[in-house]
Amino acid sequence: MSNSSPSSTRDPLLEQLWVRLGSERTAYVRRDKTPAGHKYQAAQEALLKTVKDVGRAGNIHTIIAAEKAALSNELVMYGNSPAMISSLQTAITDLDQASKHVSFVKDKDRYAMVNEAFQRPKNRRSGLPYDEARQFFNSHNTRLLNQDRSRMSDLEKKTLNARRSNMRTAEKAYIALQQNVLGIEPKQDKGRDRGMSR
Repeated sequence: MSNSSPSSTRDPLLEQLWVRLGSERTAYVRRDKTPAGHKYQAAQEALLKTVKDVGRAGNIHTIIAAEKAALSNELVMYGNSPAMISSLQTAITDLDQASKHVSFVKDKDRYAMVNEAFQRPKNRRSGLPYDEARQFFNSHNTRLLNQDRSRMSDLEKKTLNARRSNMRTAEKAYIALQQNVLGIEPKQDKGRDRGMSR
């Protein structure tokens, strides 16, 4: 009968990995206690306040411009892998298309053409076109939600959540513009027609 101890069956590389993970976690926590860490936290708090202020103002143009600034900053300053760069570039392209629709939706004749082009049931929500702007607000909300699942500081996650809230505010404002230009009375949306619910 074997009397080998559990330690004798452990993989030394895995043992080393656990030690390294512990050391990395300690360094990660301690960084916030340094002067540089305090400055970073203050900068994050100021950024969070401004992002929330953008949402409170409720101006769809400002929200879209602010999100483009955030995405462009991420691309230039932090885009450090092909996948990340591609994702950010796609988001910016989609945002630019959404911005065009915000202009279209204020022109009755122009938006009548958009309305005509989005007639299939899957391309409508509550009788309104589920156009590129609506698609962007929802897909970008999901993109930000996926980022929220990665390792970030509490403040960074709060900023992401504020950006998601801004997307919901922009979507509501856009729906109101759609209803106005198409002469549709606002109504209580239910189920999937409520848009971004997560």
